[in-house]
Amino acid sequence: MGKFMTVFKFHLKDGLTSKSFIFGNLITIVIVLGIFGFSHFSSNGSKDEVAFINPTSYKTNIDQLNKGLNSVKLFLQEEGDLAQLKKQVRDGELDGIIEMKEKNGLPALTYTYKSFADQELVAILTQKIQQVGINKTIADSNVNPEVAAKLVTPVPVENKALKDTTGTVGIVYIFVILMYLLILGQGQMIANTITAEKASRVMEIMIPKVKPIYMMYGKILVQLVTGLVQIVIMLLGFLASYSLGWIDGKQFSFFGFDIDLSNLTGIVVASFIIYFVLGYLLYAIGYAAVGAVVSRTEDLGSVSFPIIMCIMVAFFIGISSIFNPASTLVVVSSYIPITSPIVTFSRIVSGEAGYAEMGITIVILLASIAIINHLASRIYVNGVMNYSGKVKFKDVIQMAQKH
Repeated sequence: MGKFMTVFKFHLKDGLTSKSFIFGNLITIVIVLGIFGFSHFSSNGSKDEVAFINPTSYKTNIDQLNKGLNSVKLFLQEEGDLAQLKKQVRDGELDGIIEMKEKNGLPALTYTYKSFADQELVAILTQKIQQVGINKTIADSNVNPEVAAKLVTPVPVENKALKDTTGTVGIVYIFVILMYLLILGQGQMIANTITAEKASRVMEIMIPKVKPIYMMYGKILVQLVTGLVQIVIMLLGFLASYSLGWIDGKQFSFFGFDIDLSNLTGIVVASFIIYFVLGYLLYAIGYAAVGAVVSRTEDLGSVSFPIIMCIMVAFFIGISSIFNPASTLVVVSSYIPITSPIVTFSRIVSGEAGYAEMGITIVILLASIAIINHLASRIYVNGVMNYSGKVKFKDVIQMAQKH
């Protein structure tokens, strides 16, 4: 145990004090502050400007049309300016043009934009212009206003969500991406470190003094600690943004996703830490075995490709679970070890996974980690001193079977 702690402390000191780790975390803080700062100032900035042209007999009030438009400001323009306005849209100087026309005795709209339509603007403006048309038709036809009002009154709809998950979408999105990047990045770091040490023949000096298995576990646990430190660094960036007033205390928008901080409960944070640690250990042990069987860093990419594919599958299913957490694919994937850490956490935040399911998935993950650890430790011990060039799959099987 004393030799293991020596290895662990050595790699931990080397990892936490390296220039790449220090500068990497400084960049992380800058990125976090930059994201929240940009989101804050861009949301408080000027509205998109859209020209509104109305040569028809339907009278409109620009102030009334602008009511309810949070991110867009309409301004009146003449029909003769249309060519110049379109040029401004193409050049990015104007965000769009709304032309009001008459078709078959009814108002119609033509929306000109450069690349992406503002669907919120279209929905709100269509409703308002429709009301303008109705009012004119009522006036022209001498219809009793009270009768007309009843005819055009929309059917009231009362929404009763048994489980409202709209406030959790942003939380799931952020945490799923964070878990994916940390597991992938830390796992790749383990494999690269082991392969580099093997290629430089450092292993030949270390193995007579320290058991290879100690070296493997030392690297895995050190990368786990650095991953947790990175999470803390990101949390500090979040808290700094909050203290600067860049984040609303109750709800804020992050890249179009509304995040309700009241959904960020203790069980959510604890679940993230638990599933991150378990997911990391599951993949890190595999990465350690992969790093031990190759002799050159150039060969690492092809050998580790199956592990990367597994993580990517887990990530994509986790993202899809944001919108349909009760689908068969998501539910089944929450019990499969390679996808369970990301997918189960997503279902927990969405309220689809209870304590029983959490317990079952954790037990499955622990059992899977034990099995993979048993095989990977043999592969590592037998492969770390193997310099026979490219290792075939049958060679890896033999390493796993050899005591």
